[in-house]
Amino acid sequence: MTEVFFSCQPIFDNELKHWGSELLFREGLENKFPSVDEDTATSRILSANFLASSDRKADIRYIVSFGESSLLDEIPLALPPQHLIISVTEDCLPTQDLVSKLRSYRTEGYRILMDSKAMRNEWRRYLELVDIVSVSMERSDPSDWEDTIIQYSQQVFLARKVETQEELNAAQGFGFALFQGYFFEKPQVVRSEDVAPSVMSLLDVCIVINRNPDDIDTLTNIISKDVSLLYKVIASSNILAKTKSNKISNPRQAVVYLGVQALRRLVSLLIMSNLNHQHAAQLQSTALTRATLLSMLTLESSDFNQDEAFIVGAFSMLDIMLSKPMSEIISHLDLSPNVKKALVSKEGVYGNLLSMCNDIEHANWNGLVHWCNHLKLNDKKVLGEFECARTMTADITASMQV
Repeated sequence: MTEVFFSCQPIFDNELKHWGSELLFREGLENKFPSVDEDTATSRILSANFLASSDRKADIRYIVSFGESSLLDEIPLALPPQHLIISVTEDCLPTQDLVSKLRSYRTEGYRILMDSKAMRNEWRRYLELVDIVSVSMERSDPSDWEDTIIQYSQQVFLARKVETQEELNAAQGFGFALFQGYFFEKPQVVRSEDVAPSVMSLLDVCIVINRNPDDIDTLTNIISKDVSLLYKVIASSNILAKTKSNKISNPRQAVVYLGVQALRRLVSLLIMSNLNHQHAAQLQSTALTRATLLSMLTLESSDFNQDEAFIVGAFSMLDIMLSKPMSEIISHLDLSPNVKKALVSKEGVYGNLLSMCNDIEHANWNGLVHWCNHLKLNDKKVLGEFECARTMTADITASMQV
């Protein structure tokens, strides 16, 4: 696992209500600009903040900066438009491809933010694409913008670096509608944990998508072998879900729900985030062994389903990987009550099976016999299946090492 740091600074509307927040990648707890490129910074923010967190509020927007490469690769589409404001970085030029892509984003419901320099440079011809214009109170007097704000009434103007009551009053008086700065709150640097999918898994998915995008079974098989990738695929499918009527209870459902294009964007995001750290390799191996074992079992219980059992095993180590309570991690995943109950409190049939796995891993044979008797399983057969699962996992993880 790896630590990811980002600055979170709130933005307020004219009634001084929290309108949204701007997320900026940071390399540590100090609020300093990072040395990594814009695309890498953006992808790390999205991976850690949206795919490994349940802190999103339904009515809050997040401003995230995107460079040309991320915009052309359709990385913003990994998140729903109601949550995301696309901030176009200043080094982006209005090429035909980029202008066309921004038009498509707005058609999809996304809003575009640009710095006030866009009013004077090459972007001036395309201001109909801009929904929000940000103006630094450090570089401009708010009175200088009164006529512009009146002229461009279709745009919303954001006053940045507001540091005093006088600056706020002036900005409000001259027509600004959004406000950000130390007057309200200093940016907080947030630390988050992120789990790294195997680079080989990501590349394998890319290969299958490019060669045979309709091969759902192969895609599902690859994703199911990487705990982190499986978690992010299911998290992404829930984030993008327009309805909660159907439970996403197995990897294949998640792949089908996302579709090839959304899956391609997700994998591109994860590759760009440079998440090739293998610090959690042992934890992922343990989780995958559990998932494989549980999906091999046959129980005489109406509460048992092999697909759900696989998810339970695969996600059973996420609280350790992410250094967060399990209840927080799975709160935004549309899993069945039995799966959630097992992961959070080790209750029910799946919870019993996780306890059994833990006893096997710690060579607690009395515990194994207890759970096998309780679940009407043959302990010797379970041990044999565990060894088989461990061998299969070792083969898989060896093939995924980078």
